[in-house]
Amino acid sequence: MAVFQAAPIFSDNMVVQRDKDVPVWGTGVNGKSVTVRFGADKAETVVRNGEWRCFLPPQHAGVTGSLSVSDGNTEIRFKNVIAGDVWLAGGQSNMELELRNCLNGAEELAACANPNIRIYQAVKQAIVDDGLLKAERNNGWKACAPDTAAAMSAVAYFFARKVVAETNVPIGIIGCNWGGTSISCWMSEEQLRKSRAGQKCLDDYAALIGDKTDEQWDVEMEAYFADWRAWDARIQARCALDPAVTWETLNAECGECPWPQPAGRKSPYRPANLYHSMIRRIAPFALKGFLYYQGEEDWSRADDYAELMCYLIDQWRKDWGDGSLPFFFAQLPMYASKSEVDAGLENSKQWCVIQENQYKASQFVANTGMAVIIDCGEFDNIHPLDKQTVGFRLALQALKKAYGKDVAADGPVFRRAVNEGSAIRVYFANAEIGLESRGALEGFEVAGEDGRYYKAGAKIEGETVRAFSDAVAVPTRVRYAWIKWGPAPLYAKNGLAAMPFRSCEADL
Repeated sequence: MAVFQAAPIFSDNMVVQRDKDVPVWGTGVNGKSVTVRFGADKAETVVRNGEWRCFLPPQHAGVTGSLSVSDGNTEIRFKNVIAGDVWLAGGQSNMELELRNCLNGAEELAACANPNIRIYQAVKQAIVDDGLLKAERNNGWKACAPDTAAAMSAVAYFFARKVVAETNVPIGIIGCNWGGTSISCWMSEEQLRKSRAGQKCLDDYAALIGDKTDEQWDVEMEAYFADWRAWDARIQARCALDPAVTWETLNAECGECPWPQPAGRKSPYRPANLYHSMIRRIAPFALKGFLYYQGEEDWSRADDYAELMCYLIDQWRKDWGDGSLPFFFAQLPMYASKSEVDAGLENSKQWCVIQENQYKASQFVANTGMAVIIDCGEFDNIHPLDKQTVGFRLALQALKKAYGKDVAADGPVFRRAVNEGSAIRVYFANAEIGLESRGALEGFEVAGEDGRYYKAGAKIEGETVRAFSDAVAVPTRVRYAWIKWGPAPLYAKNGLAAMPFRSCEADL
């Protein structure tokens, strides 16, 4: 017999989404009447097939109280509930990176207390089993404070801090992220099969598993974790000697992090697994919108990334029953390992293509926004620590496009290039305030019709950049920051970075 209870995401300290109907759901005994109350409002339903769901009417921001659910025999009461805006923070390790581990993490954590920021971290488990169900029951929402927020997504925290400061609306963050995951991990099998790119993700991973049994995978994972623990012990010991040690030194002295993990049916890296064990455990808890920072793991699928992003956004919006929910995401910053730089970067343009396809997705799908963070990367560290800038720029996207604030959210974006004899002039959107270079204006390359690119000189002229090279008599193509790691000094005068671009997609 089903136990009467609310879904695990309902707990003390939660934020319920303001200004829209609030779904509340759970399990119970068939035929039982269920009543949900929040303040003076109530909703009623009947348990069918062991499940119930009803909708509370919209609440105003800042309304607080207890939310109760009852089937007449059992009443469950959730205390310190507040109405505000709820954002799901999804993606891989750069969304996952914890507040305590970001730039100036100890200081940021010590000063983070804010009762208007609440946190719920989805249980990180790859399959739905008794272990997951037990962990969910011990999970819950927490008010942001130094003793609760250490493991919170740093990006999401800085986003929430800025939005609360600008709107005075309480913000709930649902962390739903896992390091090293492909975008395919966050969609259903059915959704992936709808597209050529998605089907390829399924097929490729199935080929990695082959006829491996779950028991064989368990043995492989024991060996993998032994290697990882030994590597981590070397890293921690070296960092204890010198907290400022660079990843270049760590990689050289301690070895690179063991990766990837063995493939298996129970792996979090198997396509669709985390969709079932994390996303579906949250939906359709009412949201204001989605935040997303992911793509590093899909560099080898760069050509398919725009297509996959469109399907991801479609999946999540359908799961929440709202085809227009805002979806704001971070474009990948620059990154290259020392080994890549030592080998030469000319053959590593797929990173640039994935950045380009992230932008295309933002143009294909309505009510989306992309934060350009090209300047937030760190050499030889795929987990750059400056999450303050990332969260701030995502907040600008939300403030402008979801809250209607009169703020600049987008930096300079390539619009067109026009040959002017021995030079080529680049025109930008979002440059009306003017352009500036932080240091020498580098990162531009030009080519003629033969498609061979050469480093270019460049000069800002009003809202445009004029680029030129003695090696190209008549430049007809131009690109900027089209490299995994290199200079990217161009900004609008409001401090927002220019997006990397190429004027001709025939080039790599």
